[in-house]
Amino acid sequence: MKKLAILGALVLVYMSATPVRSAELVPQDARPYPSDLLARVRIAAAAIPGALPSRINYLKMAESHRPLADIIEGGSQENFVSARTAFQVVYVAGNWVMIDSGMDQTVHKFFGFGRDEPYWADRNAAVQEAVRNASLVVMTHEHGDHIAGAIRTDARKDIAARTVLTREQVRTLIQYPQMPEIRLTPEMARDYIVVDYESYLPIAPGIVLIKAPGHTPGHQMVYVRIDSGTEYLFIGDVAWSLTNVTQSKLRPAVTMRRISESAPALMHQLSWIKEAMDQEKLIVIPSHDDTLLQSLAAKHVIGAQLFRR
Repeated sequence: MKKLAILGALVLVYMSATPVRSAELVPQDARPYPSDLLARVRIAAAAIPGALPSRINYLKMAESHRPLADIIEGGSQENFVSARTAFQVVYVAGNWVMIDSGMDQTVHKFFGFGRDEPYWADRNAAVQEAVRNASLVVMTHEHGDHIAGAIRTDARKDIAARTVLTREQVRTLIQYPQMPEIRLTPEMARDYIVVDYESYLPIAPGIVLIKAPGHTPGHQMVYVRIDSGTEYLFIGDVAWSLTNVTQSKLRPAVTMRRISESAPALMHQLSWIKEAMDQEKLIVIPSHDDTLLQSLAAKHVIGAQLFRR
């Protein structure tokens, strides 16, 4: 996609204009999102010239099974299927942007806590093919199930040249990686497109990153508007289930302590996401809500197969 070349100049502007800040592992000064943020994001979505995307696809390469009590405060012991996913934003010209990058089985086993949970190597291979052929790759955050496909691969340098990481994501991956398998060295980090932005950043026609630290220091959401006018908000792991959003409930305290999350930051994000969904009718997509993703695919709101050239 020729228009994505504009990203390079845009990144340089943001990197030169924004000072490097020392950041704690979780944000210490969580604030509500400004009331006009979505309006500004919508304007930013048109900042990079070019045709808007035409559709959204996703693929699930693995599952983790947890009781709802681990997913949402006050949840039951009913089983929750946590889908391990990657998303593909497809343009009419046949190019695409990937949101997250899949993971190999070694990384998947980290999340099983000793349990043998479903993993489909052929689906992850399809995700890796899509990552290798993407015009751009962005990460919702720096956890292994989202980022490993852009690190643990023989094609890492080629993929890195088209992968956008935030400065916070890189800092975590160098200093405090979730697992040794996804650690970056400073030398490796130089291979990636590293950006620093204050609130939001347009990266391609119709696609805007929105800063959302709290689950991790480098967590961000991804706003996408397609050519039909439909708007999507990929919220990564701000919430693992859409029910977290609709009920304005966080994960239970024991889960949040294990992950070292910021409850104030996540509550501000949930509030803003719920308002965008209820009042502005954005389609909100958590990365792991298997029931929601299957429902959206059945309604043809998203595709359940990745586009291939």
